[in-house]
Amino acid sequence: LYTDMRVKEYLRFRGGLRGLSGGRLRRRMGEVMETCGLTHVRRKMIKTLSKGYRQRVGLADALIHEPDLLILDEPTNGLDPNQIRAIRRLIKNLGEKHTILISTHILSEVEMTCNKVVIIDEGKIKAANTPENLVSSMRRAGRVTVELQAPKPEVEESISQIEEVTRVVGESLHDDWNRFTVFAAPKTDTRLKLGRLVAEKKWPLRSLSRRIGTLEEVFIELTRKD
Repeated sequence: LYTDMRVKEYLRFRGGLRGLSGGRLRRRMGEVMETCGLTHVRRKMIKTLSKGYRQRVGLADALIHEPDLLILDEPTNGLDPNQIRAIRRLIKNLGEKHTILISTHILSEVEMTCNKVVIIDEGKIKAANTPENLVSSMRRAGRVTVELQAPKPEVEESISQIEEVTRVVGESLHDDWNRFTVFAAPKTDTRLKLGRLVAEKKWPLRSLSRRIGTLEEVFIELTRKD
């Protein structure tokens, strides 16, 4: 960015470099400033803007010539939480009308903004799917956590009898309760059977929840070097 220019004149300059002129340039300047939330700062010097607004100016610059593909490299890097949320919303809105390719290592951002993910490791594509499908297909997708007021050996033995269960790990909590992590086959949900077992055994129950994996865990699993 040329920080000694005002937002509006910078976009006029950049649009001219991309072959825009006259009415079309003025129209596109107005459209991208509106899209990127820059209309109210159009007369301000870029150097006086926050980093979040400078990112917006960069996006407006990239959009002004109406590209078919928009490539963003670490678009939220260095921003504060409020700026990250604003840029994230902007990217999602832009995604309704444009194809956007984001290169980033911040996988939580990918989960919240992208509808398809490609994981690349050492130049090779390891996976390509929606974030939801990648997470649900990971081998730890069947993990359930339950907190009970019951003896660990009895609970572990009983839960292990459930067909889909592959492993049960119990741990004592600071009070009289125990937490059990129940591992099951991929794409299985044992909560219903666990609930029935707890009711049958009359074990006091404090919580029962299925652990949702993350895209970061998928990335680690696909790229780890055993």
